[in-house]
Amino acid sequence: MSLSEGVQARVAYKAYATGVIASTTQPDSSADPGASAAQILRRVSTSLKLGKDTYQSEEVRTDRQIADFRHGTRRVTGSISGEFSPATYWELIEAALRGTDAAAITADQSDLTSVSADSSTAKVTFASGNPVSLGFRVGDVIRFSSLADADNNSKNFLVLAFGGANNREVTVFPAPDTMSPDTSFTVATVGRSVYVPSSGHVQRKFAFEVYHEDIDIARLFTECRVAGFSIDLPASGMSTIEIPVMGRDMEVYEDSAAPFFTNPAAATTTGIFAAVNGAIYLNGARIGVVTGLSIQLDVSPSSDAVVGQNIVPEVFLGRANVTGQVTAFFENADLIGNFLDEDEIAILVYLTTTSAPDSPAATIHLPRVKLGDADVAVSGEGGQVLTMPFQALLYQGSGAGIVATTIRIVDTQAT
Repeated sequence: MSLSEGVQARVAYKAYATGVIASTTQPDSSADPGASAAQILRRVSTSLKLGKDTYQSEEVRTDRQIADFRHGTRRVTGSISGEFSPATYWELIEAALRGTDAAAITADQSDLTSVSADSSTAKVTFASGNPVSLGFRVGDVIRFSSLADADNNSKNFLVLAFGGANNREVTVFPAPDTMSPDTSFTVATVGRSVYVPSSGHVQRKFAFEVYHEDIDIARLFTECRVAGFSIDLPASGMSTIEIPVMGRDMEVYEDSAAPFFTNPAAATTTGIFAAVNGAIYLNGARIGVVTGLSIQLDVSPSSDAVVGQNIVPEVFLGRANVTGQVTAFFENADLIGNFLDEDEIAILVYLTTTSAPDSPAATIHLPRVKLGDADVAVSGEGGQVLTMPFQALLYQGSGAGIVATTIRIVDTQAT
């Protein structure tokens, strides 16, 4: 008899038709979510499991032994861990943020008349219109096409800030090639964006299948909600992501009944983000001494037991709590001052899979952050590291092109 190997295990998932959980019943999996149109998910590991509450008899007996032990409420817990890559985890990130992702937007000379660029100021300037009113935002990745200056065509520009009359001066990274006004162009955001909304939060649920192909056994974890995410960006090495999950039940399929999902879509083949590519901005300034960054979203899932059934009636999700930590080489007192003065700063992360000008990319914008510490542990003979845990907060300012949210994410490959 074969023994299961991790390399032969496949993780796939599919969203249900609705995010509603019926408190006393479970859907028939063959109908919802159904066996077709699932998606294989890249992973490093998964700890998804079905657990049960258990109860041991406390009866005092003359035989001095335990005579009863029962199983109680069932619930799914665990997480899926992987290396962070474009498009791969987008649907699950959208579910964690409980928003609805927005498609790319496009504008041209009919909206903005002309565009010029200045390499020394890292700005592109439009002659009319208002790019913010058109939907462009800080943290977007934009690309131009049809420009006479070929160096500014078809390359990524990260939007850092809007300024000037009607927000027509757009500061970008990298600096554009200097060019005179061009009256024939198209400018568009790339990919899709999503953020934690102020209202209209969307509940979603998924089924996750772990299929052990070598022994032909599949475990289908049903009615699962995404409970957040954790993204880690080391100075060297691949960026990683962990998606915690909480759900209601598990079904097992064997032999000819396995796997449950039939012909799921192939896993994405996009490159993996590495923090060595891209850029990190703290309070609007690019920082070249960051040694690590982690960002966690926790929505505090809960699934309480009730009398009369062994499934939980709901998987409740709490508020979006975004925290993290920045570590950086100690070079001056600026960040310590931000901590001492309780300053509110912004963090903007730009990740790419390669160094190509049109590389697949993602951005993470935390527009309002407070540092919880600024500690320098003096150790060793080399560079000293400043450690800064932080709390992200709902942005309530009036900065041009900044969304009123705690976190906004863009993925250029999301569709």
